[in-house]
Amino acid sequence: MTAAERPFRWRKAWDTDNNTCYDDMFCEPSRKDRLIRRPGNTLSNFFYFFSAILVLASTYSRAFNSEKTIFILSDTTFGIMMLILSVSSTFWHGCNASWAHVVDLWSMEAVILYLPVRMMSLGAFGTLCKHSWDPNMASNIASVACMFVYLVHILSNGSRWKKKYDNKFLHSHCPFAVRNRLPNSPYLKTSMGPISLVEVYMFALMPVSQNIPSLILVKTVYGTLGSICFVKILNISLALGWGYRMTERWAFDACRHIKFFSERMEVSKKNEDHLKSFAWMTLAAVLSPTAVLHYCTGITLTAAFCHAMSIEMIMLHKF
Repeated sequence: MTAAERPFRWRKAWDTDNNTCYDDMFCEPSRKDRLIRRPGNTLSNFFYFFSAILVLASTYSRAFNSEKTIFILSDTTFGIMMLILSVSSTFWHGCNASWAHVVDLWSMEAVILYLPVRMMSLGAFGTLCKHSWDPNMASNIASVACMFVYLVHILSNGSRWKKKYDNKFLHSHCPFAVRNRLPNSPYLKTSMGPISLVEVYMFALMPVSQNIPSLILVKTVYGTLGSICFVKILNISLALGWGYRMTERWAFDACRHIKFFSERMEVSKKNEDHLKSFAWMTLAAVLSPTAVLHYCTGITLTAAFCHAMSIEMIMLHKF
């Protein structure tokens, strides 16, 4: 059956008919009047859901374990934020509801920030223990500090995104899209200012630069790299996902093959060749830059959490 024969309408109050910002950001072709408009970008959020369940299961088992452990409360909050990310991102990519976009960005930033904060808090624990503090006291201080910093970020950043939503920051276009930050863009005044090469390089090299704080802590405090296997997995998956995502429409807009798949899908629809149309749609969905980012960063988050746990176990046994 075609979309016209079985239309699906999301709630009108969600403003799902406003595709301007979404189409400014993503290249996966949209299927109008479907429950899931962009299957690749939507269903790939399962990787975040799986990672969230893994983190929450880990905190639950550790909470009732007699062995020494820290960061139970902050890890639980991290798992909840990742669960919120998986749900909000599913709604945003499934129907481009404006409220879901804001929640998606808010929870995404919280998820990105947590593990670096956790690693630094573990570094504080190791530093206190090296200066002859009681390990139990040091672990309590590190846990409280980690939870406090993370909670302040969640609340303050949530308030910031709420104000942006009220001001319709993402209503008419994507302010941070590269095309809207070029000198000749009509949206330049309402965006984030002209983009510089320094910003481009810093953003593109994030998979490399994100390792610097961890390496400093390994050399100065930890004395161990933790699980080498998880280090390799998280860095390879992040580099692959991040690099390919740079071809997305809001970034370098260089994903020509997705445009080709979309055009072939439309031709197949006109010819009523539903099997070919489905095949082209599947290719566009599976190879969508944002879908690939979801696969890879879901793996990255899981591996990064396991890596953080491996260092934590070594540190706890040491002190």
